Amino acid sequence: MADAARIDKERAARARAALDRIGITQSQLARSLGVSVKIVNEVARGRLIGRSGKTHKVAVALGLKDGVVLPEGLTEQELIERLREAAKGVKA
Repeated sequence: MADAARIDKERAARARAALDRIGITQSQLARSLGVSVKIVNEVARGRLIGRSGKTHKVAVALGLKDGVVLPEGLTEQELIERLREAAKGVKA
């Protein structure tokens, strides 16, 4: 966890608000992303900022950073194709 830094209270507040808005616990988020609860907790406390890897994945999921969190084993292009297919069946 090389990107440990001072506690960023604003980031922590945004992370907690995101968890509340989504309606899931830190444990549930960790499970859904395939990361440890400790990583989610450290990002939610504002101690890790999510520069890369698993911390970045958590920060993106919480809306703290820009990016895309892809389902395990799915490339960005495969996700785009699935979304296009799903959109074909939706009437505007």
